[in-house]
Amino acid sequence: MKEVKENIIAGSAIQTFDFFIQWHLTERCNLRCRHCYQDRKMPPEMSTDEVLREIDGATAMFEAWESEQNIRVSPSIHFTGGEPLLYPGFWDVLRHARQAGCGVAVMTNGCFVTDEDARRFRDLGVFEVQVSLEGPESHHDSIRGRGSFKAVLEGVERLSKAGINVSANVTLSRINSPFVGETVKIARDSGYTGIGFSRLVPCGSGENLLECLLSRDEIRHVYEEIYSLNSPDFEVVSGDPLAVMVRGDVQPPGCELTLSGCSAGFSGVTISCDGTVMPCRRIGVSVGNLRRKSLRQIWATSKTLWKLRNRASYKGKCGECDLWPSCRGCRAVAYAHSRAHGRADLFADDPQCWRIAGGEGVTRG
Repeated sequence: MKEVKENIIAGSAIQTFDFFIQWHLTERCNLRCRHCYQDRKMPPEMSTDEVLREIDGATAMFEAWESEQNIRVSPSIHFTGGEPLLYPGFWDVLRHARQAGCGVAVMTNGCFVTDEDARRFRDLGVFEVQVSLEGPESHHDSIRGRGSFKAVLEGVERLSKAGINVSANVTLSRINSPFVGETVKIARDSGYTGIGFSRLVPCGSGENLLECLLSRDEIRHVYEEIYSLNSPDFEVVSGDPLAVMVRGDVQPPGCELTLSGCSAGFSGVTISCDGTVMPCRRIGVSVGNLRRKSLRQIWATSKTLWKLRNRASYKGKCGECDLWPSCRGCRAVAYAHSRAHGRADLFADDPQCWRIAGGEGVTRG
């Protein structure tokens, strides 16, 4: 096989490269969330042996990057679903990833977590378990199903007692955005160690919630509220690329390199249960399949991934914005929103960006 060599990032400015894989082990789930990005199809799952082999392949890719690119790679694998605890080889997969030297996180709805599960997470050295929380009980249950709020908090209590770092994830929409402060208090009082907020992406079941997308002004105000609640003893944050404008990150002058922001094609990749590789699960565009190509080959040769790293690919004001290196907008939101309006475009402007909407971001001639 011909050796694959590639530039994994858009320049040499990053000496420690944090790279994550979001790995969907199964599409099976006990909940039917209104905003779920899945389309309810049940593709054939990779066997445990296949997953273990591909973890080894990813590890070999990281080692090759370090030796060839002269950087340090800090890899992590975030196992999720569906509900990942429903995957038969779940514990074998976690153990193998840890033994391979990867940081391991788990993204679960929390309903099935037992005391024994919590202890096993602790003993395996899982660095974080992310459990979704959508707001006060009535709002959470209206989104995720009756009784799920109580089950979630019981699971979080078990994880917290075992000493696990438990992070809440909230999907923001007009359904729950008025309750940000109350949601943060619930999370703090329930044993979570921090909380993160992300935007609703109108894909999968979420296509039916297009009218629940926050406006530009609404998303700006809610992010300002979120960061006003952040504190040293309880982290309240957002990984949304647009949050760079609220955090006030310093932008290197004249920089043309991808440094942070949207991870699609840059610092992360998604693997679905059947081996399909995507830039992001909420984008849902296949760039290859592990049953036909290695992850390294896909990462190095996918035209879609290379376009996501190239500023010239971006349309409109987003590509001209001086914050492009550390933002690029959310590609999943841009893609889903443009598709819902009959013109699917992965490189369209982020429709919820308040900065470029006013022309502030256009600085290149």
